[in-house]
Amino acid sequence: MTYENRCFSLKEIATWLQSDNEVQLPAFQRGFVWKVSQIECLWDSIFRGYPIGAMMLSEVGGKMDLLDGQQRAISIALGFYDPWTKAIEKLGNAINLPVVWIDVCPKPETKVNGYKYSFRVVTRSHPWGYSQHNNSSILNVKARRSANEMYKKIFGQEYYTKLEPTQRLPFDAYCPIPLSFLLDAAMNDNSGKEIVEKCKKNIPRDYRTLRMSTNEDYFSILDSIDLSGLIEVVRKNVLPMMIPSIVIDPELLVGDDVSDFDESTIFLRLNIQGTKIEGEELMYSMFKAVCPETKDLVEQIGLKFVPPSRIITLASRLILSELREDKGYVEKITLDQFKKEVQNQNFLENMKELIGNINSSPIKDMIESAIGVLQYNNIPNIVVKEFLKNSPDGFLLLLHWIKNNEVRNISEITKQIIASRLYRNLWFGQDFVYTIKKIWTHVAEPDFWSDKYFINEGWIRQYPVVCPDLLKKFFFDRVNNPQEDYRITPNDGILWETWTESLCRPEDITDEEYENRINKGWFDFIYNNLFKNKTLILVAQREYINETFKEYCEFDVLEDTSRPYDWDHIFPQNFVKGRWYMDSRTKSWEERIGNLRAMPLSDNRSEHDSMSPAERFNTPQAKKDYFVKENDLKFWEELDANHKRILEGDTDNILRHAKAIITRMRNIYEEVLVTLGLWDRS
Repeated sequence: MTYENRCFSLKEIATWLQSDNEVQLPAFQRGFVWKVSQIECLWDSIFRGYPIGAMMLSEVGGKMDLLDGQQRAISIALGFYDPWTKAIEKLGNAINLPVVWIDVCPKPETKVNGYKYSFRVVTRSHPWGYSQHNNSSILNVKARRSANEMYKKIFGQEYYTKLEPTQRLPFDAYCPIPLSFLLDAAMNDNSGKEIVEKCKKNIPRDYRTLRMSTNEDYFSILDSIDLSGLIEVVRKNVLPMMIPSIVIDPELLVGDDVSDFDESTIFLRLNIQGTKIEGEELMYSMFKAVCPETKDLVEQIGLKFVPPSRIITLASRLILSELREDKGYVEKITLDQFKKEVQNQNFLENMKELIGNINSSPIKDMIESAIGVLQYNNIPNIVVKEFLKNSPDGFLLLLHWIKNNEVRNISEITKQIIASRLYRNLWFGQDFVYTIKKIWTHVAEPDFWSDKYFINEGWIRQYPVVCPDLLKKFFFDRVNNPQEDYRITPNDGILWETWTESLCRPEDITDEEYENRINKGWFDFIYNNLFKNKTLILVAQREYINETFKEYCEFDVLEDTSRPYDWDHIFPQNFVKGRWYMDSRTKSWEERIGNLRAMPLSDNRSEHDSMSPAERFNTPQAKKDYFVKENDLKFWEELDANHKRILEGDTDNILRHAKAIITRMRNIYEEVLVTLGLWDRS
């Protein structure tokens, strides 16, 4: 069959990326990356009859490859997606599909600027949708809590991330209905009454929205609305809309070899107004174009921890290191370099061998072993994912060690040693990449993970382990002084000795210069590695985190970065934020990790921002879940309902607040050290 340039209806496009259709995605296409705001904007344009651009196709084997327009095609299909009638697992490269709703009676003051219609997209991470007046912003905590309380009441589901597509109901709206119900009614000449009946059949009776008044009922509002105008808009602007296509010769995209994959090709010039494809995504697209048979396997290899594009870059760096004459570390790969390498048959054969097949995949086994190391001592999946994101070089080093030593089963003691080394470098280290460069070729040594390979010219690359009690004493001493001078000096005794014992002092510098050099690292440690390091809280709360979020390790369909938990201030933020006459110590300690806890909205449903710390920890379970010990509890309990406002000059409460936070921070730090085998609590 020969295809020519032609036009397609939206309904035809909506079926393109389902199985056994005439249009398919080529192997090199990336995943679905559009944001919620882009989906809503597209549907606003469609309803207004605005042009949305052409689709670019190419004939391959009797079918058509969709070269440009994937994001629009999937967004169009989502508008027709009706999970109440038929659940769909996947559309093209999109999984965990969102559902599109339309507010049939929006409040004028909440419309997105420049939009005529009010579309609401709900996702797994945001089942309540985004802000109606700014669809790039998430809802505030109060609104999310209210929505979650409603979901729990209606569906009995404890955690909102587990809600089915049919259970995700827009919250920041007045009277929304599924867009698919409206489109279906227009296509089948149904009336507004039939849409309402369909809503009553599928939408829970107790559904409420943020914009409804307390005495209003969703279905009473819906019964009172004349939907004929919207149905007519669909019949006039949506159903007749025809999207042009441009069918091009496949040879214009990729010639006889992949050297045509450069920035002058049509492939890289497509959709310059859209979301640019670059970096790891582009390398992955190039690789799939050359080795399309590996696509499905690569998407499974990461075990939901490592995205396919990252797997290709990690594998490439391992292979390129082996192909180097000196077997040295490959810090990064540029697009130009990767383009050249995929033309190298030796490189490709090594990549295929490392990726393997469905029955035997060496790199999958390596990743599984590496993740097992990072999960040592019940470290939560959330923390493992953060390590993979923030320290890809550390993960690469671990894969390199596993590959070179042909490791299969790693003992618990070895897991502890490796996990301790890697996490310590990420959380309490400096310039880990520099260290990796130096030690890369020594991975086959039996004592590789010892201090021997992590010290360079006498300057340790990991900050020393500080005694938690000495750390607490240091901050207790400083907080008594309103100036809070956090410099460390020889007068700090054992703490100074601990911090400096592994550091060589050059003979030609003065005491003042030496102290300044020491404090540069000390300030980095306390301000960046300790005060702001929220990951340490997740480790301390790991028992609770693992039970509550044990399934949380998947990648979302959209650029949807929501966590299934919130960072909650133990001493409420609204007691401090924006308050005049507030002591600087109170303001600064309020944002330290000792005052933060990770908690899901569902657990926060009975709390509110006016509760004192004493009220928050009135049960043994709350103390256990949120990692509150007796030594910090005594300070929290003194911050009761009579001590909610801490003003300048109120020294007693200023110190209670600071000491509660310092003591819990000390406990969090100790728990992390104990978890990694770096400290003996006894």
